[in-house]
Amino acid sequence: MKIPWAIPNFQSDDKKSVVRVLNSGWLTMGEEVKTFERKVCSYLGCKYAIAVNNGTSALDVALKCLEITHGDEVIIPALTYIATGNAVVYNQGTPVFVDIDEILNIDPSLVEENISDKTKAIMNIDFGGNVSNYGKLLRISKKYDIPLVVDGAQSFGSEYHGVKCCTHGMINTASFHAAKILTTIEGGMVLTNDERIYQKSQIIRNQGDASKFDHQYLGNNYRMIDLLAAVGTSQLVRFSETLKKRKEKVQYYREHLQNVEYPKELENTANCYFFFLILTEKRDRLNRYLNKNGIETRITYPMPINEQPVFKQYSTEVFPKAKEISQKIISLPLYHSLKQEEQDFIIKKINSFI
Repeated sequence: MKIPWAIPNFQSDDKKSVVRVLNSGWLTMGEEVKTFERKVCSYLGCKYAIAVNNGTSALDVALKCLEITHGDEVIIPALTYIATGNAVVYNQGTPVFVDIDEILNIDPSLVEENISDKTKAIMNIDFGGNVSNYGKLLRISKKYDIPLVVDGAQSFGSEYHGVKCCTHGMINTASFHAAKILTTIEGGMVLTNDERIYQKSQIIRNQGDASKFDHQYLGNNYRMIDLLAAVGTSQLVRFSETLKKRKEKVQYYREHLQNVEYPKELENTANCYFFFLILTEKRDRLNRYLNKNGIETRITYPMPINEQPVFKQYSTEVFPKAKEISQKIISLPLYHSLKQEEQDFIIKKINSFI
């Protein structure tokens, strides 16, 4: 049996939307993008959405809106995907790494310790969809008047105290990569309630062009195209049902896996489970065993981000919790079409190994 780690959730309606746009004769950024933006705003309960070509571009736009530049510090978690840190460096800023807490997200108590007069933003990520402590993060943001930027690449569909994630920051981003729960194959979004940020984001994603050939900012070609936006709109129609089915599969794992540890979750939050994570001291051996038995996994992530060669110049510090988790964490297969017999096979192999 061969079980992949993830399969995109494409249905007949998604395929019909692609054909419809192909037949329309307009494939680049147009009305389909505007529709997708409006639908996402409605789903999340935010005012403004700016669709871009991927989640990394969304992060770059977000930091450009804050005018991050040489000498500015941006606080980020020590365990995150590489794009979180890359966006800081793209803008010539300095990433300041902070250890994580028991829910695998940036530790708010350590954030405050790392604030300096050079700190221009705090950027967090909801690791695997597991929700950050936004109550504490927003209090720190307000106390020091430092914007909170939310890298929501993994938490579209999660909730904190009944409020959808990807909305808590001054600027928030989302990713719709093919591996994501809601996908446009490639795509991302900047999300905000701030009209100034909205207007500036629109300009930056379009080569900095405020009107035809009037370039006010250094921008880039970060435009989403209609062909992909139509897929996103189609997927959004059934997104609540998609999340429901995904959480049922998570529950099935949890009911049948034995003697495994999971990351802790805050009360009054809803995890979308972009990753289904388990923690084990035997991670590397378990990973080899599962792969040998045809079960694809992901190590998310194998080292704290500051230990990546590209970031070593910014910090040689050891972050104990991030280091510990990076050596114990493994992400199991989880996707819409995952069959119960496939889950049973995975569960049987893990239980026999443990």
